[in-house]
Amino acid sequence: MAVEAQTLNFAPTAVAHSDLISETWELYKRALLKLVRRPIVLYFSLLQPAIWLLLFGQMFNRMVDLPGAAGMFGTTNYMAFFAPGVIMMTMLFGAGQTGLGLIQDMDSGFLDKLLTTPINRFSILLGKMGGDLTRMVLQAGLILTMAVLAGVRIRTGLFGVIFILLISGLFGVSLAGINTIIALATRNTEATFLLGNFVNLPLMFMSTAMMPKAFLPDWMQNIVQINPITYGIEGMRGLITTGFDPNKVFPAIIILGTIALVSITGATLMFRSRVA
Repeated sequence: MAVEAQTLNFAPTAVAHSDLISETWELYKRALLKLVRRPIVLYFSLLQPAIWLLLFGQMFNRMVDLPGAAGMFGTTNYMAFFAPGVIMMTMLFGAGQTGLGLIQDMDSGFLDKLLTTPINRFSILLGKMGGDLTRMVLQAGLILTMAVLAGVRIRTGLFGVIFILLISGLFGVSLAGINTIIALATRNTEATFLLGNFVNLPLMFMSTAMMPKAFLPDWMQNIVQINPITYGIEGMRGLITTGFDPNKVFPAIIILGTIALVSITGATLMFRSRVA
């Protein structure tokens, strides 16, 4: 009896690539769950900005009462002037967790496990940054709530709050992308933390976060004019103290949006080259 020979097909079979949106959503939920499971980190990340606002707001409040100071500050309430600066500082420190978290995923082996699957590499970054961005926007909302409870009046109301959160979110995405690039370049927690602060802190203090431009040294005023953080702060500050000024709000959105696009693109390209 003749036995028919069977031909075995050893050609590789294409694996259907899963959907980018669903992959990003699952990793986004993981980032949020990871944050919730560390309540002490969540607690202090939300409490610290409130302490900055109340402590420094009360400490420098009398400066507005100096002769002619109210015109330079644009308000008689220093806390209203300082609130946008606190939001930006919160984004600065909060975005650093994106790079540090990526290094933690590398060291724990979680990233290697993801890379063995047919997952879209871009979703890994999107999911993590999305979780961190959610935390930072919640922090910004908490700062605004604390400011209102402390007597600050947001002149543009809910409409202005939406734009404030938009500007702060764009700034947070920009910093998250930059910190991701630093983390991928160093692959070291300490180096990422130090380099991130080395880049971010001077930019923050050479802005109008704590003082109006007229109060700063002449050489620093030249830096303030080209500092992108200043545009974000001034855009938010106008929404709180004076009203909707398109000459302040739209430049802030355009500049920070452009930086966010460039930083995310750079982080994505660098991530793909590192995991290729």
